[in-house]
Amino acid sequence: MPVLGSVLMGAMTSCEDFLTVDPQDKPVIETYYTSADRIRMSCAALYSQWEWKNYSQDFQWKFDMLAGDMYYTYGEEGQFYFGNFSANNAYLKQGWDGLYNIIAIANTIINDMPAAARGNGVPEADIEQGLAEARCMRGVCYFLLSQYWGDVPIITNGSAMVGSGNFQVPRNTRGSVYKFVEKDLEYAAGLLKESDAAGRPTRWTALAYLSKLHLTMASHADRADRSELYRKAASEANEVIENSADIKTIDYSTLFDKEGNNGPESLLAIQCMVYGYGYGNGRNCAFSRVSLADQAWGNGKGPTISLQQSYAGNDMRAKWVFMAPGYYYPNIERAKGGYTYEIFNEDRGDEANEMLAHLKKYVLGHSADVDGGIGGSQDAPNNIYLLRLADVYFNYAEAVMGAANSTSDQTAIDRVNAVRARAGLAGYAAPMSWEQLMAERRREFAIEGNNWFDILRWWYRDSNAAVSYLNSMNRHYMYVFNSSDQNMRNDFNSYRLATGKDEGGQYDASDITLSNNSMVMPVPQACLTASPQLADEPVEFEFTEE
Repeated sequence: MPVLGSVLMGAMTSCEDFLTVDPQDKPVIETYYTSADRIRMSCAALYSQWEWKNYSQDFQWKFDMLAGDMYYTYGEEGQFYFGNFSANNAYLKQGWDGLYNIIAIANTIINDMPAAARGNGVPEADIEQGLAEARCMRGVCYFLLSQYWGDVPIITNGSAMVGSGNFQVPRNTRGSVYKFVEKDLEYAAGLLKESDAAGRPTRWTALAYLSKLHLTMASHADRADRSELYRKAASEANEVIENSADIKTIDYSTLFDKEGNNGPESLLAIQCMVYGYGYGNGRNCAFSRVSLADQAWGNGKGPTISLQQSYAGNDMRAKWVFMAPGYYYPNIERAKGGYTYEIFNEDRGDEANEMLAHLKKYVLGHSADVDGGIGGSQDAPNNIYLLRLADVYFNYAEAVMGAANSTSDQTAIDRVNAVRARAGLAGYAAPMSWEQLMAERRREFAIEGNNWFDILRWWYRDSNAAVSYLNSMNRHYMYVFNSSDQNMRNDFNSYRLATGKDEGGQYDASDITLSNNSMVMPVPQACLTASPQLADEPVEFEFTEE
């Protein structure tokens, strides 16, 4: 196992662990932090897939189902597609534990590293860099928690809690969490470098997240400071854009392959490597149809009909988001001259799913397709994005639009049109509407676990409109075979679109109806059992002067 901050703590094993991180002996900490390189090594854990795996493998992508982009209805995973959650859902627990695991690592660095490093003569500038990295990542995790669960506990020192024996914690208000995130990200933006080694957060990472935070805060219709928050979000996004590559020069088709790792599009990504189960990207297995990867179980997953229909015929992004009839991939099954998607192929064992399409984003193919660069334990080497540059382009436009429903600001429209140009599309003319912007975000970020945050901002602005949008996606639509000739199973024209049970579908519209209850995740039952105080009304966090 590589050194990824294992001196700090072991991986979490149960929901109680977000409260009960075992403190390390003081002599271990004091003898570890002897150089800037040691600080860098411990901070590397903050970006490692090994530490993020509960969140990234078992939770993050489930929100592509809730957002209406991915079709999959099986078991507890299917609860996300139906928008109907039980607090006992195992994947909620994985997401909660996964984010608090990164927070626990960050807290240990923040609380224990400085004194130990100073005692060993490590320069203050190196200590500050370590603190900035840890606070940046802690801020990111609390932002994510606030979006999934709303009111969540702010834990700043797990070791102190263990020492006191008090494991009862309240939830803090979402407003408190937003303020906490803002303080962490502002600290990080003031100290992080403008450029750093591949995979490390920079000043632009922190500013981009501040823009996303302020945009989210401003989206809450009851805030009195909305105008100022929108102004901040636009300013922060603009600074990132002006100090980054021109997005039109970045190739979208390779963003989700190994070639895209830590490139100019990546502002923050979970770092994956071929080192065994939990160290690499498992989506090549979880998303791929069975014939296209050495291990795969993604036959039942597909892009929803709504998502497929959202792309214009000349939108080059579509084939890199999902596989549909006739789409050709030169880098999959390279030894055979590439792969052209078929609905059904009995010789290959390829079955049709209800969407007549499969997922492509993050799918690399067989290990041989990447020169042996995929492991045998669900560990592919392509990183998992947490924040991309395109997001910042759209953040700018949304912030300039503010609380209005459209904008004629040419710079805002140009920023959106730059992303559209990369996709081979003509630009929007003024005025550009909120609905156009949200539709463009959906197409750009589908199957990345990101679109849910956009829908939430819509919900904060207008809850009825956002829920209506979710229910307009016709999640019950599916294709059914419509021929008596089994030899026609690979012919798209042999299928018909079923819009309900009376047409051969599995569901009617009334079977899949989301509500306001679908918009906030319940606290995992195991966490409520460990800390019953989590069920109480949330309280304001008590901030101290720094």
